[in-house]
Amino acid sequence: MDNESPLKWSIISDVNKLALFSEEWDLLNNVVAHSSLFNSPYWLLNWTEQYWQSEWQLYLVTARCDGKLVVLAPFYIQPAKTIWGIKKLYPLGQGEPECSEISSEYNDILILPEFSDQALTELAKILKTINVDQIIWRAILLDSHINTLLLNAYNYSQMVEGTRYVVDGSNWSAENLSKNMRSRYRRGLNQLNKIDGKISWVKQGDFDHYWQLMKDFHQQRWLGKNKKGAFCSDEFNKSHAKFRDKSPENVAMSAIWVNDEPIAIHYYFSDSTTLYFYQSGWNEGGYSHLSPGLILHLWSIRNNNKRYYDFMMGGINDSYKKKFGCEQTPMTNIKINSNPKKVFLNKVLNKIF
Repeated sequence: MDNESPLKWSIISDVNKLALFSEEWDLLNNVVAHSSLFNSPYWLLNWTEQYWQSEWQLYLVTARCDGKLVVLAPFYIQPAKTIWGIKKLYPLGQGEPECSEISSEYNDILILPEFSDQALTELAKILKTINVDQIIWRAILLDSHINTLLLNAYNYSQMVEGTRYVVDGSNWSAENLSKNMRSRYRRGLNQLNKIDGKISWVKQGDFDHYWQLMKDFHQQRWLGKNKKGAFCSDEFNKSHAKFRDKSPENVAMSAIWVNDEPIAIHYYFSDSTTLYFYQSGWNEGGYSHLSPGLILHLWSIRNNNKRYYDFMMGGINDSYKKKFGCEQTPMTNIKINSNPKKVFLNKVLNKIF
């Protein structure tokens, strides 16, 4: 690295040392351009505790200036499983088995804004020295640091593969909705009032109980479609349970009750600015005509105390999320074959054997 650079780089390979960076890591995440819960130590240390496998190799790249942490790039490597297999580079928070995937989004490199250009230039040199065959990074914003870094390092062909759907509460009102949506919302609220329905936030002490109720609603729906549903994995449920236990302030739930029985539940993550809609479940037996999911979204948008209500990544023309008057930001998934010959050989041999 350039001896005149003010950045002093280090690579940490011991996963047990991750927690030592928690305080500095959190401070840095709070001042970067795309601060997000999913880049915080609270989220990623919990993910690592639940999903880390002994054969994985941490490759955490950090840089300091005058002793202050100004860059944190949370890479790790999944080694090849066969002689002809491929080594993959992932960000912490992604790469867990698909059956237990918790779907972290917006994972990025954290860089103090005034060091962005220099850090990305120097980090590209470090990235090229990492011995991997493939780089996988999903659900990122097009203007993220990782996208800029990989574009500069590998000049890959970029594609918009999805959209972030987010409501900015500072300039949102029901007038952002279509006439039909406003009508459905009013009609649903009126029908709820007639059957003594109630909408409110779930108390923090009741999160675990309502998680189970939401899980039951969700699984009934998906099992009815002959699909497993998101809650089928023990690892998935344990990961969320540990996160609720350690960081309850970063979780929120809203619900609709009829006769004191919940009929719809929404589950959120939150940070200082944003409420992230994550999962839901509702009683389809006798209440689907009320559009409880739609009602609960609109009620939660209007009654939460964060600036942003984030539906996260959806299809480019995702009509369900578009209906809520969201702002849309392009997103992409990245899969770069840094060793294309090895990746091709792996594909051929896997077909044979």
